[in-house]
Amino acid sequence: MSSGAFTASIHATLLGAVSNLVGQAIASIQANSPTIVIYPSDVTRFALWCLLSTPPNFTWQLWLEDKFPGRNPNPAAHAVDRKDPAAVPPPTEEGSLNIRNTAIKFLLDQTIGAALNTVAFIIFMQLFRGRSVEWALHECQVAFWPIMIAGYKFWPAVSIANFVLVPAHLRTTVGSVAGLFWGVYLSLIGAGGKTL
Repeated sequence: MSSGAFTASIHATLLGAVSNLVGQAIASIQANSPTIVIYPSDVTRFALWCLLSTPPNFTWQLWLEDKFPGRNPNPAAHAVDRKDPAAVPPPTEEGSLNIRNTAIKFLLDQTIGAALNTVAFIIFMQLFRGRSVEWALHECQVAFWPIMIAGYKFWPAVSIANFVLVPAHLRTTVGSVAGLFWGVYLSLIGAGGKTL
């Protein structure tokens, strides 16, 4: 595992645990519980999910950027005299946004990426609750579209901002910060006894 994937995994794991703690606390308050009830097994499950799912998502983001670069080559970088190091533009100078590639990355991320992550999340959560594979697959049929539809109200904005403003190696971390809020939502669904 690369150091970037490792760092992103640690960030995602910590943020996943925090999102679950916040979600459980909100659920306790909404239930008018006299005390805030926290289930450590749920926190552990969310943290473990983040730890295991971040490396493939990190690789996915790098693959998307490699296959569909978000920036056009900087013409100034190709026009300079390579023998004169002072003439080379700083590496932070990027070319213009490649709208076609950004649109392709967005569509792939919001279809294939979102679907695979949703299915993996549902199955993981069910199996780590000790449920059978059959139950986990049934839960996929029940929970997949509600989670995808809810996600489409949140993740497209995160995805566009990530592809336009954030370097590929930081996208998983930025996604994890956004995932803090998404994790609270998922924790509330789970606490409400709705699926998951």
